[in-house]
Amino acid sequence: MQCQLCGYEFDERQLSCHAACAFNERCAIICCPNCGYQVVDESKSGLAAALRRALERVRRHRPAEERPA
Repeated sequence: MQCQLCGYEFDERQLSCHAACAFNERCAIICCPNCGYQVVDESKSGLAAALRRALERVRRHRPAEERPA
């Protein structure tokens, strides 16, 4: 994974915070080990996945003249 803020590349499955976190397997946050920027792990967050699907449906159904080139 590449951090959206600083560009640092890391393997989010090997983060030590996930092993030490009280929420452990339920944790849906990925923290960049370089800068600390946090993003939602969409594979563990049902709300994030549902929101992404809804936004994709909206984009597909927009009229052609409203779509970006």
